Amino acid sequence: MAPKSRTTLRDVAQAAGVSVPQASLALNGQGRVAAGTVRRVRDAADRLGYRPNPAARALRLGRVDAVGLITRNLSNSYFLDVLRGMEAVTSSRGSHVVVMDSGYDSATELAAVRRMADGQVSALAIAPVGGTEAVDWWRANRPELPIVQINTSPSPVVTTVGPDNTRAVTLAVDHLAGLGHQRIGFVCAPAADAADPDRTQAYLVRAGELGLSPEILPCRLRFDDVRDLVADQLADPGGMRTFLMNSDYTASAVYRAARDAGVEVGRDVSVLGHDDLPTSGLLAPAMTTVAFDRRLVGQIAATELLEPGPAPRTAMVPVHLMVRDSVADLRR
Repeated sequence: MAPKSRTTLRDVAQAAGVSVPQASLALNGQGRVAAGTVRRVRDAADRLGYRPNPAARALRLGRVDAVGLITRNLSNSYFLDVLRGMEAVTSSRGSHVVVMDSGYDSATELAAVRRMADGQVSALAIAPVGGTEAVDWWRANRPELPIVQINTSPSPVVTTVGPDNTRAVTLAVDHLAGLGHQRIGFVCAPAADAADPDRTQAYLVRAGELGLSPEILPCRLRFDDVRDLVADQLADPGGMRTFLMNSDYTASAVYRAARDAGVEVGRDVSVLGHDDLPTSGLLAPAMTTVAFDRRLVGQIAATELLEPGPAPRTAMVPVHLMVRDSVADLRR
């Protein structure tokens, strides 16, 4: 059965027996429209279940009233910093941000994209779970509305904003190898779900250049799943003891698994994160991690949506290593 089409302003105008401009003026309370006409138009709108499309209105007026943000996991405070960065830009332009969360679920992500497209926003920033289905749907169904990807691998067809993943992973692997770590387990999403395969590629390349044997540990990137993965490794006498993580959020699961196993991070187990969240320096021991300006990611994304360029581009935020105490020195 074909889905029911959305009621348009033209449908309301026809039902009320007026022109489309008259219907628009009556619903918006603008212009000189007779009270009887206003009542007739609004009754027709209620009867037909008409909802104004703010995105379409914004396009007609040449402005963006609302920008959407779909995150992978709002439990990760990284995305709160991205949101703050976006809001710093949108609020100065008279716009605002509408947030939805996919919870690392592709079906939820696609549903969120469809809801955003249904007149809620006139531009969208998305941190994809993995694959391109959600972004492809937006481009096919809302080609007139800007879209930007954040924290994913660059794309030739969509503007992408995020940290320099290749540089980030290279810095991390170099640091671990420099401290004598020969077995480095890279914890990442399964290949089919990976949102940033360029990180995995950078790991494989740099490990190979340094003569290390790459060891990929695929896992759903949720706290409990990562904790269980690490727990299994620690329970195995030949298991991994050095973990390179995709985020500080998942890296914190290594701390939990180590505590449960009765071993010590920074001595028996080593972990290197990514994002430099405010809490990472407060852990015991403080976490070594890849740092970058998280709010800048949001600021650039919002600017790209409000002032889209003529062609897609990749905007990389510089990264650096924040060395603390979560990596053991095996050279001793």
